[in-house]
Amino acid sequence: MRKARTGASKTEKPRRSAPKAEKPQRSSAGEEKRRLPRWRLILTLLSLLGFCVFFAPVFGGILNVANLAAMTGFLLLAAVFRFWPGFLRLLRRLWARRWGKAFLLVVGGGTGVLLLTLLVLFCLVATKLHAVPKENCPTLIVLGCQVRGTTPSLLLGYRIEAAAAYLTAHPESVAVLSGGMGSGENISEAECMYRSLTAKGISPERLYREAESTSTQENFRFSKALMEREGLRGPVAVVSSDFHIYRALQMAEDIGLDAQGLAACSKYRFSRPTYMLREAMALLLYAFVR
Repeated sequence: MRKARTGASKTEKPRRSAPKAEKPQRSSAGEEKRRLPRWRLILTLLSLLGFCVFFAPVFGGILNVANLAAMTGFLLLAAVFRFWPGFLRLLRRLWARRWGKAFLLVVGGGTGVLLLTLLVLFCLVATKLHAVPKENCPTLIVLGCQVRGTTPSLLLGYRIEAAAAYLTAHPESVAVLSGGMGSGENISEAECMYRSLTAKGISPERLYREAESTSTQENFRFSKALMEREGLRGPVAVVSSDFHIYRALQMAEDIGLDAQGLAACSKYRFSRPTYMLREAMALLLYAFVR
């Protein structure tokens, strides 16, 4: 006989393991919605880069209407690309109303025409950044710039260097130094250029000072009168900052001078876009007041 087992065997139910707590997963749809599309990210970053290009000159003390306008524009552009869906909703709401449609057409069209015009003028300014006379010019007109006390500013210093180099290479040429005295200047710009050029070895007999002008147009008008009094011949080489040459030549031609450009190149390239944009704005204004 089989021996009875000491203890009745109990049928035990298998224990169910407690379900593991699953970590909440973010929905891929939500991630895609929050993730900035690549094209918007690239355009936003490019807009911020444009802001930095025009903000950099501020560290050098250069702040004018050009880089203020450019910084504001690029910041607005970055905001538009960053919040593109909301911007489109705003446009649709405005377009659905009669006054909103007229507003968008006038403001949008006017802004587009203005930006396109400034872009064209900016490119025209760029064509004269490295201008040099195509022929020997017997007379130079050196345009003045800010003087700090009795010391030439950086931009005026570059113009003096360019004039000195040309006068040294062409000993038969003479120069009209044009520029009056403004606020913060203890001597006229013409006198400052005269002292600097004679210190560089240029003979005083080759230098003529015109110290009454207070604007570029007066520079040329008074310099032309001086040339006629002294019997100085053309064509003339206009010496000015590289970004200023294009507008200066336009003014010289309007006065009736046979002029060519001699660009004084700035060593501080970071500030050039700001000055070029300012020149584009000045050219647009000059078109209405010339």
